[in-house]
Amino acid sequence: MKTLKTILYGTALSAFLFVSCQRDSIMETVKLKNNNSAASDGQIILNAKQNPPQGVCNPNAYVITLESRSFTNGYWEWTWSVYNSNPGNGNNGTVQNLSHWGMQLGSCVNFSSVVSGAYSSDGSNWTSFTPSYQPDPSQGCMTAPVIKFDFGTTGNTKSYYRLIVNQDFTEGTVPGYYKSGSNTGCCTFTLTGIGGCGGPVEIVE
Repeated sequence: MKTLKTILYGTALSAFLFVSCQRDSIMETVKLKNNNSAASDGQIILNAKQNPPQGVCNPNAYVITLESRSFTNGYWEWTWSVYNSNPGNGNNGTVQNLSHWGMQLGSCVNFSSVVSGAYSSDGSNWTSFTPSYQPDPSQGCMTAPVIKFDFGTTGNTKSYYRLIVNQDFTEGTVPGYYKSGSNTGCCTFTLTGIGGCGGPVEIVE
């Protein structure tokens, strides 16, 4: 009788262990399938490790000044400067070199009035470019259309930026953004720009 009980007990124990092992095997298989089917999630995690979050947004990182607004050769020239007052590696309150920046136009300004653009490292020698008004995909701080100035700063030396327009727009507060290194990151701010709602006057040549 004891032998029969022993046999039955051993059989039951073997069946239990078999079921447990099968269950663990099935659970592991499900985990592997879930991991494989969620490849995009794994990619997101990988990207997060490769691209750590950028620094805290500091709207006062750079000093952006409207230097002049003048009528020259039948057009209005708007000139701004960008200055990094505390250059460094982005730690302990310092600010990394500017990579590029951009601005929106006032709600009363039509982009077709913008004739050309330019940038300069000294305010005397200028490099011209053809402005466009579209989102800048290199950053995620501002998704609206902007005029992008693809020129930055070095140390605490001022850089200069110019837009030529064919109408006499007024000054106004407009949104802007900057993009810098991984520590300083990108951020939005406001600046004195081409507002336009004071009533532009078209040039008659």
